[in-house]
Amino acid sequence: MFFLLFASVLAESIVETVNNDPSSTWVAVEYPASVITRAKFLARLGTYVTKYEETSFDLDNALPENFDSREQWPGKILPVRDQASCGSCWAFSVAETMGDRLSIKGCDFGDMSPQDLVSCDTTDMGCNGGYMDHAWAWTKSHGITTEKCMPYQSGSGRVPACPAKCVNGSAIVRNKSVSYKKLNAQQMMEELYENGPISVAFTVYYDFMNYKSGVYVHKTGGIAGGHAVLCVGWGVEDNTPYWLCQNSWGPAWGEKGHFKILRGSNHCGIENQSYAPEVQC
Repeated sequence: MFFLLFASVLAESIVETVNNDPSSTWVAVEYPASVITRAKFLARLGTYVTKYEETSFDLDNALPENFDSREQWPGKILPVRDQASCGSCWAFSVAETMGDRLSIKGCDFGDMSPQDLVSCDTTDMGCNGGYMDHAWAWTKSHGITTEKCMPYQSGSGRVPACPAKCVNGSAIVRNKSVSYKKLNAQQMMEELYENGPISVAFTVYYDFMNYKSGVYVHKTGGIAGGHAVLCVGWGVEDNTPYWLCQNSWGPAWGEKGHFKILRGSNHCGIENQSYAPEVQC
């Protein structure tokens, strides 16, 4: 009971701190337990991130001020998903990047399977977390199958053994990335513009759980962990440049499952760990 009361007070203090600050670029909210709780929040942060320093870079004026992959490739960017209570964000980020890029290429695969990485990638730790470079190397050496073949089952935190066949009994067919590369800040924009969503990881602070809308800039609370998501675009809101990202916490969190985060200063290390694969059908 004390823990629940403490968590409630903490959430309220974060919301008040953010929303009462006239300089704040975002709006915080106390979510119902059906959307997210402190325990769910912490369980979902499973990406190992590197230390970062805030630094600025010149934004490329040759590219549009605003860009959204969903508008650039209508119907090709797959819907927001929910990793639930498993530190599998690293697997969702990689699988969704692969799925979207294959869809943009015209491949009729649909969602790619984060469960394949959670259960079968022996270089990472399933619901206990993963490394972005390990996971991308795995897609190149072993590949990843479809959600239809291997549906997500680890929402409770349980990791089933890597199966020998698809759920329907057919052979598992995996699609490998041709190659992948780590991107710097300028390459992030270029890759997004030319080829579609990219995979990004960043350091998460406690106030991020309460994000509702606007451009997230860390305001209060210490480090909670590392997280990986899908970056689908960029833009400027009220003179504040941002990255547009698709989270894996369901559509009820944030801006219909998406969030904006400060762009151009490596905020939270968002420009420190980003990857893009080359894919083919």
